[in-house]
Amino acid sequence: MLIWRDAMSTGHKEIDAANRQLIHRVNTFQKALGAQGPRIAIGLFLTGLYEQASINFSREDKVQRECNFTFHEVHKKEHEALLRSLSQISHQYDDLDEGGDHAQLLREVAALVKEWVAQHMVKSDVKLKPYWLRKNGVFVKSGW
Repeated sequence: MLIWRDAMSTGHKEIDAANRQLIHRVNTFQKALGAQGPRIAIGLFLTGLYEQASINFSREDKVQRECNFTFHEVHKKEHEALLRSLSQISHQYDDLDEGGDHAQLLREVAALVKEWVAQHMVKSDVKLKPYWLRKNGVFVKSGW
């Protein structure tokens, strides 16, 4: 089970809410996996995720440009890669019949979640915080 920590905050209310929502979705996926099996759990996890991620990533992009975020281009490429992976997993799910082996797909979902949360949210998204705070007149100590 994933838990939101203040250290994961970007300082931007809507971006943080979207990231909390992703954590909630992952936790719901884990519960459904045990209770309803892989096919239903993966389906619930994927339903609407691409669309929501696209909206959230567009918001992040806009905020980053407003803040003159140094890592904007690299961050944008991370978003594109996450969306590509999500699209591929969704297509694989659609192509897999009900009785098919979901083990490989589960591994791919787990890898996507790990990349998205552990690498992107925790390492890349949080870099926005000092830029967002500075833009809004809150100055932080160096090294944060």
